[in-house]
Amino acid sequence: MQRGLEVATPTDTTIVMKRTFDAPRELVFEAMTDPALIPKWIFSPPGWTMTTCEGELRVGGKYRWEWSDENGVPALTIHGQNLEVDAPRRIVHTETMEMGSCGPIGTLVSAVDLEEEGGRTHMTMTLTFDSKEARDGAIQSGMAQGMEAGYQQMDALLAESA
Repeated sequence: MQRGLEVATPTDTTIVMKRTFDAPRELVFEAMTDPALIPKWIFSPPGWTMTTCEGELRVGGKYRWEWSDENGVPALTIHGQNLEVDAPRRIVHTETMEMGSCGPIGTLVSAVDLEEEGGRTHMTMTLTFDSKEARDGAIQSGMAQGMEAGYQQMDALLAESA
């Protein structure tokens, strides 16, 4: 049985999210890091299309994800650089978000840890923001609901791969 995304705010600048996937760690890590697989599960708001999904899975490697709205206008860009890669256990990267042509709206550090137990993978994602205001803005944006919607799509992708 799947467990939904659990969200906690242990400090003024962090969000910790936990979730379990019914799949081996290697498959979860691949789904989270392979640019060919990410568009198959990542949540896109209604009317948006993921137009770019690039990434280099190495320390110092960069990644870039872009979405456009229904009129083809750039809506969101998320990009950053990998600080730590320990496949399939851990990945740490910077994450800068830009809304349309507004420029950067915030940067954070994301650390994803994956532990396998009995063929299931337990994910712990820690997001560290520059300020309490940035952290609170992320929570209020509905980020967790969008992430869980994507993770439910990942569940289906992982079930096909298993």
